[in-house]
Amino acid sequence: MRSGYRVVVSEQDRKRADLVIQIVALRFGVPVAAITHETRPAPKALRARRVAMYLAYVSFGWAQERVGHVFAVNRQTASTACRRIEDARDNAELNALLDELEGAIHAIVGEPEPDTDAPGATVAA
Repeated sequence: MRSGYRVVVSEQDRKRADLVIQIVALRFGVPVAAITHETRPAPKALRARRVAMYLAYVSFGWAQERVGHVFAVNRQTASTACRRIEDARDNAELNALLDELEGAIHAIVGEPEPDTDAPGATVAA
């Protein structure tokens, strides 16, 4: 991950992000190091990194800022990654793959909980 942008994240968030990265790396046939490398990765690894950020966003219900913190990128970079992957879901093959990966993540960690760290988030009493 990038060394220039670091925010302390919880151990649980780190573990969840690591899980997503491992699953995506395995499914895309890309080394984990290529996804987490500090510099811009090769196109295949870049796509895998964007998919990992998107899956963390949708699978865990995290705010994009939180995704950015965990992946050591700013919110705008996380937002762009999520938008590009969401736009690419028009491709049936990619859509099926994302559904498969999201299902695998939910099978391991369960359904997402509301992101109480998000600005404006409220917690039911």
